[in-house]
Amino acid sequence: MAYSYNIDEVPPADEPCVEHDIRRAKKFLQKYSSESGDSLYDHLSDLLAKILAERPRNAVDVFEEYSRRLKEERFKTQTDHLRDVYVPPARYEDAKKLIQLFQDANSTTEDVENRMDDEEEIEKKKEIPNTLDLLFYFEQTGVGLPRSEMVLLNLTIRKLASSVPLKNLRFWGKILGNPKNYYVVEAELQEEELQRRLEQFEAEEEIRRQNEETKREEMEKQAAEKAEAEEAAKIAEIPGEDEEKPLELVFPPLPVSTWKMPPEVPPERIGSGVNTKVYFVCNNLGIDDWIELPPLTPQQIVASRQIVRYFTGNLNTPLHTFPPFPGTEENYLRAQIARISGATDISPIGFFTFGGLDEEEEIGEEMEEGGALAENAHYDPLPVKDLVDPSMSNWCHHSPYILAQGRTVWWDPRNREDDMEDEDLGEEEEDETDRRDMEGNEIVKETGPPLLTPLSEDAILDSIFPWTARQSSHVQVDTAVALVRSNIWPGAYAFAVDRRFANVYIGWGHKYTAYNYSPPSMPPVQDQYKIGPEIMEITDPTFEEEEAYRIAHLPPPPLSIGEGEEEELEEEEEEEEDDDEDDE
Repeated sequence: MAYSYNIDEVPPADEPCVEHDIRRAKKFLQKYSSESGDSLYDHLSDLLAKILAERPRNAVDVFEEYSRRLKEERFKTQTDHLRDVYVPPARYEDAKKLIQLFQDANSTTEDVENRMDDEEEIEKKKEIPNTLDLLFYFEQTGVGLPRSEMVLLNLTIRKLASSVPLKNLRFWGKILGNPKNYYVVEAELQEEELQRRLEQFEAEEEIRRQNEETKREEMEKQAAEKAEAEEAAKIAEIPGEDEEKPLELVFPPLPVSTWKMPPEVPPERIGSGVNTKVYFVCNNLGIDDWIELPPLTPQQIVASRQIVRYFTGNLNTPLHTFPPFPGTEENYLRAQIARISGATDISPIGFFTFGGLDEEEEIGEEMEEGGALAENAHYDPLPVKDLVDPSMSNWCHHSPYILAQGRTVWWDPRNREDDMEDEDLGEEEEDETDRRDMEGNEIVKETGPPLLTPLSEDAILDSIFPWTARQSSHVQVDTAVALVRSNIWPGAYAFAVDRRFANVYIGWGHKYTAYNYSPPSMPPVQDQYKIGPEIMEITDPTFEEEEAYRIAHLPPPPLSIGEGEEEELEEEEEEEEDDDEDDE
């Protein structure tokens, strides 16, 4: 039959035309509303496109809601002449960074494979830790991170190793906070970078010493000028011979404070003591950059032992505590990391040894002073049943102990030069008078347990055993892993199997306390002056006491001349009578 393009033309009744009905329906749907200016055809087209793009569950149930939202998006006031701008969500920007992270890791791997002939590149590739491999063993014991975080952590550590001159990188742990957490990476500086920082530190110290010397000279000069001015004023106030000297009231001298500020304990240099290693932290793996924490000072360690504060995830958060903490959250985080490492870095006994030392005396000195450790090439791996022994005699500490002074190497307060901090003073040859500080208190050298001390010698805190050991599986003993958990620092773990071991910390960064934490009380008010009669309050004497004191201090009465002669005559007469009686 002939096809007609006239919509108004009605086909014969005995010949139905579907196309004609569709065209008429579409024409009806495309009519624009006189109120909103939209057509039902355009609205249904956009609505179906939106549903197909988002593909919600149970689309028939949310059909009316999608229709309402679409109308709200189209609604505009008559005064709205601005165009809608598409603002991508924050997840889109994070996804772009993660894609770039995977692309950079892939390109770096291809470059290293293309340069496999270079020995330095091969050694550098070996130094980069395989975090996935280490966390796999922790996962066997129920400790670790989700797989998604493990993959991102491995990639970000590789990126950090390629951008900063570091060595011996390892995943230290995760410190929980509210609202953000910290991922911590531990590393050591390469020799060139370490020397550069030490030179920079010495230059800053030299400038600081010069400024202090200049300031001290200015203070001495001002004091001398003030003394000269006072002397000149006294000479000017001396009266002449003709002038009468005015009455002056003489008061007792005012008490003078004898307190002197104790010397400040100097920090340990970069690359030694608590600053041997550097730490990097970030909040979101693959999205945020790694931030290096500043070096540590003894004052920060001493203050961190007396306060408890949860982390916020912001390194610049100020701390308002008592006693006051010298620094912000990044310094407090660094102090807690150092304390946790010094107490929970453990290894199977015999894995480390003091390299390059054969004599027992030298080894003993290294153990006391905290020498460098090296892996034992002749280490014989212990079986798992020995590693999980409750006596904990097969594990040892391989990090130096942090003294109460806040250092790993004791600093003598009598030494004022930083260059002499590591010098042995020879206490046996010193006098007993030299063993006291400026206030007269006796100086006692602090000592801690030496390196490679077994865990069996750790002290029990509040009837709590410091360590707990267990085996990952009692069914497959040949593939079991030994896990050691710290009860003093909850969240610190260590595993060992064959010749492999590792330490990790996942917790809030606080030490165990058997009782609720209570901040230390305020110290008693110090005496401004020494207690003496000049400043003591006494009770006023009564009239009777004053009268008795006056009578007791009266001078004796003078003797008259006549009374003295009569007494002498009487004495002579008595002596003559006595002589006559003797003659008879």
